[in-house]
Amino acid sequence: MKASQFKLKNSLVFFCMGIMLFSTLFPKLYSHVNAWLLPSVPQITLSQNSNSNTFNDNSPLGINLSGMAPWSSQLPFLDYFKSSQDWITQCTKTDPGCQGEWNTKEQDLLNLDEQGWVKSLPTPEDSPKYTRVSSLFLRGIPNHFSGGKYIVLYEGEGTIEYSLSAKKDESDSTPGRDIIDVDSSQSGGVLITITATDPNQTGNYIRNIRVIHAEEESLYRSGELFNTAFLEKINKFRSLRFMDWMGTNHSQQKEWLDRPMPDMASYTLKGVPLEVMVALANKVQADPWFNMPHMATDEYMRNFAQSVNKNLDQNLKIYIEFSNEVWNWQFKQTHYALEEGQKRWGKDKKDAFRQWYGMRTAQMCDIWKDVFADHKDRVTCVIATQVGWKGSEKGILECPYWVAEGNKACYQHDIGAYAIAGYFGASLGHPDNVSKVESWLKDGDGGVQKAFQQLKTGKLLAAGREDSLPQVKELFSYHAQVAQEKGLKLMAYEGGQHIVGRKDAVNNQQLTDFFIELNRHPQMYELYTQLFKDWQEVGGTMFMHFVDVAKPTKWGSWGALEYVDQSESPKYSALMDFITQNSCWWEGC
Repeated sequence: MKASQFKLKNSLVFFCMGIMLFSTLFPKLYSHVNAWLLPSVPQITLSQNSNSNTFNDNSPLGINLSGMAPWSSQLPFLDYFKSSQDWITQCTKTDPGCQGEWNTKEQDLLNLDEQGWVKSLPTPEDSPKYTRVSSLFLRGIPNHFSGGKYIVLYEGEGTIEYSLSAKKDESDSTPGRDIIDVDSSQSGGVLITITATDPNQTGNYIRNIRVIHAEEESLYRSGELFNTAFLEKINKFRSLRFMDWMGTNHSQQKEWLDRPMPDMASYTLKGVPLEVMVALANKVQADPWFNMPHMATDEYMRNFAQSVNKNLDQNLKIYIEFSNEVWNWQFKQTHYALEEGQKRWGKDKKDAFRQWYGMRTAQMCDIWKDVFADHKDRVTCVIATQVGWKGSEKGILECPYWVAEGNKACYQHDIGAYAIAGYFGASLGHPDNVSKVESWLKDGDGGVQKAFQQLKTGKLLAAGREDSLPQVKELFSYHAQVAQEKGLKLMAYEGGQHIVGRKDAVNNQQLTDFFIELNRHPQMYELYTQLFKDWQEVGGTMFMHFVDVAKPTKWGSWGALEYVDQSESPKYSALMDFITQNSCWWEGC
């Protein structure tokens, strides 16, 4: 060994020994140096091919990911602030004209930077009422997230206060790095309040707030973005549908420059950035299913496709769908489609929304296939229809208004899949059935057996019988025939149980409790298994369950799991067992 090499080796040994001794004798100082070494914003790893995942190689099922929200029990990120809500403008009783409002509702007056951080606050003498801003997360999910110490990292100068479930550890906190103790048994959540920012008016305002559980700091420092428990719950699914992560319903996204970016303060406002979705798909080796916003320009879709082509693992395929349920009048995209369709083809064209949706799906597919060029087989363009309205698919698939302009039928633009929803059970929450279902609750078992009898046979209720398992299978068969005639693969973009109160029944607490009980009942395993078997029997291909993790409310029990720390449930066990016992059965899977 050369002398220079020997000296270098010994220097490294002594340096490492010094660091170990330093960290032992001065742990608090070491933690502060450690924080200084931590990058201000973690780098998103888009490496093509992370650790290979064999869990989902032959899986026949995919999953929709639940939307981002401060009350979400999905908890996908190590940085909990990414799930925080929009800034709440607040004042205190000592401020002029203030009654101590929780929310002064002056968000439009906020001075924000491009990432959504507050650059300045009004003084009590200024015209806005608010003098401070707060954000909230981990709300309403007591005992289903880790308690104890959290590290709050931030840049800039100012003052941050903590309340509700959180209390600052003053003795262990330093500028840029606060330590807070969080009581996970409380439901109030963590409230972070900025009471002063950029006090010297140098532009060094508080920004890049990150909230990491202390035990996960080293994992975060390594560049990891995602909660390990979340990854474990989704790694057996063939595909991840990002519809809710993208905020597809009612989306305001139009121009590429306005898309959500990775360094945004929170992902609950504009949706999860493409870079993060690609990173997750690469991480668990799951095929991503993206939904293009209904107002997206052609440039937006082309740039989106180019980014995916560049950064997604080459082993993965892509499913691409235009918006979501552009026939559901609850969503702004349907009203937009009607307006645009009638603008193009005439006010008298009542079905213009369907044909405009079909046209934009075809145009979207042309763009994506062009971007992927020689590798266009990696892209499956999905065109969807309303499952219960037989015949409505004709306008979507064949789009005669657009064909009359000299174009091919919409489905002939290299569309690969024809998708429907695969839900059962909505009849239980139908307003016309409320009194009947309530009468079952007086039975010895609380109505459980009659409810499952209805779900299995559809013979106990007059309204909504089309969503019992036999009726759902008949709809599957109908659409399988449509798909076969058009040379398309049949897929389910969403599916599972749909037991939820509708209209006035949504506020019936007795029914809500009963519906939640049904979702937790062991017999739900049997129904889910039968649903998937029926789907396979009629010739369906990939089935995307709705959704992965979501706590039950009066708005529905959509989650396969109620909380990310839940180990099993009848629905989740049915999903996992079906994946384990049934390899994908369609050509090319």
